[in-house]
Amino acid sequence: MENRRLFLFFALTLGWTWTCGFIPVIFGFTGTPIGTFIFYFGGGAPSVVGLFMVFLTYPKERIKDYFKRCFSIKYMGWKWPLIVVIAFSLISAISIYIGVGQLGYDMPGMDFIHVIIGNPLMLPLVILISIVSGPLNEEFGWRGYALDKLLVRFGFLKASLILGFAWAIWHLPWYFTPGQAQYNLLQDSVFDAVMYIPSVMLLSIFVSFVYIKTKRSILAGALVHMLSNLLGSQLLSPYTTEISTIIRYVKSIFFIIIMLYVIFSKKFRQEAAEQIAAIQ
Repeated sequence: MENRRLFLFFALTLGWTWTCGFIPVIFGFTGTPIGTFIFYFGGGAPSVVGLFMVFLTYPKERIKDYFKRCFSIKYMGWKWPLIVVIAFSLISAISIYIGVGQLGYDMPGMDFIHVIIGNPLMLPLVILISIVSGPLNEEFGWRGYALDKLLVRFGFLKASLILGFAWAIWHLPWYFTPGQAQYNLLQDSVFDAVMYIPSVMLLSIFVSFVYIKTKRSILAGALVHMLSNLLGSQLLSPYTTEISTIIRYVKSIFFIIIMLYVIFSKKFRQEAAEQIAAIQ
């Protein structure tokens, strides 16, 4: 039964997003107001479908626990959010050093940072945009609903990679929609466009890693997603595709280190086993 529900979640999520994403492409009205509305209407599918599955299939106590893990800052704690902020800040700094300092690419424009410096009161708006543009639309489903079921069936590493693959191919319409980062990647390099998929799979490992470390805090998983976007993309925008690619590869190296730790650390394997047992 759980396997069928998980399959239904992925089928509905991918079907909804791909339908909305490809309709403007197929009928040639991408970039128009109606085309943009339809495209972004598909972006909320993971969270909407995830919440639908939770309310439809969970008992009351499990629904209560689900929302506690979604919204409780106390439950999540401050240690891992702080670690994630430092990690993504260092990744961006190293990437800019390599791209601008060593390879001579153009410095990112950092428009949002200039806006915040000019008016610090804009910071909450920038954070709100970052929350809405990824975590709010997706994480009630990806980490909130699907990850636990994948962990029980496949274990930590396989579950993270499977979810990461679904998360990556969910973005397929972005490759054909002008103005999206994946579209720019495809125009510049088919190889880099394809490599986006394993990079998201590696990011998924890191999100799952923090998820386990915070005792399955969905809020913590959403924060990793948000901070990856905010510190590795949105605050640096506008920037060249070359800089974007360097950031992606530096991130991937960091995530591979995390993956190796996951594979070889007995302590983490025990932590993951305890959390999977708690799900069961």
